[in-house]
Amino acid sequence: MTRVLLLGGVGDALRLARRLGPEHLYSLAGLGKVPEDLSCRVRVGGFGGAEGLADFIRTEGFDLLLDVTHPYAAQISRNAAHAARVVSVPLWAYRRPPWQPESGDDWRFVANWAEMMAALRRFNRPFFTIGLEPL
Repeated sequence: MTRVLLLGGVGDALRLARRLGPEHLYSLAGLGKVPEDLSCRVRVGGFGGAEGLADFIRTEGFDLLLDVTHPYAAQISRNAAHAARVVSVPLWAYRRPPWQPESGDDWRFVANWAEMMAALRRFNRPFFTIGLEPL
């Protein structure tokens, strides 16, 4: 049986985790709510970088690494790629396509911080959706 280590962070990962059994592990960074309705094991927290993740995969005996992290979680994705190479396990990475402007949208593109600040001056309550990373 293939043992899966699922690195989560988006709703797609949680939907997948809900289909995994107790021999698999769903890993979260610890920034959100831990689901209570899973059959798989759940781990919260970091691994200590790419080498720590590689050691964890090797020690726990995982056969497949799934990276279904948030698009802004670039560091864990880099660590996952490195760790998978080190321990010679397959890595599957799920990447959602980027949002595309649609009819009726009002997208504003800026080149830098100064342009963003200027564009925001006319708005009383802007809403940002960039994940948990600080602006």
